[in-house]
Amino acid sequence: MNNYDFNEKQFQISDPIESYFECISSCDMKDRICISSCVEILKKPEN
Repeated sequence: MNNYDFNEKQFQISDPIESYFECISSCDMKDRICISSCVEILKKPEN
């Protein structure tokens, strides 16, 4: 996956932990930007 787009649109799962794991599983583990984007999913407050 070359184009990382981790907006809420892509990961609309009600459980933030599940969203995080879905996100992180699509990252290259060497790509810190991708991983950081996934961590932001956990930091966002639920609406």
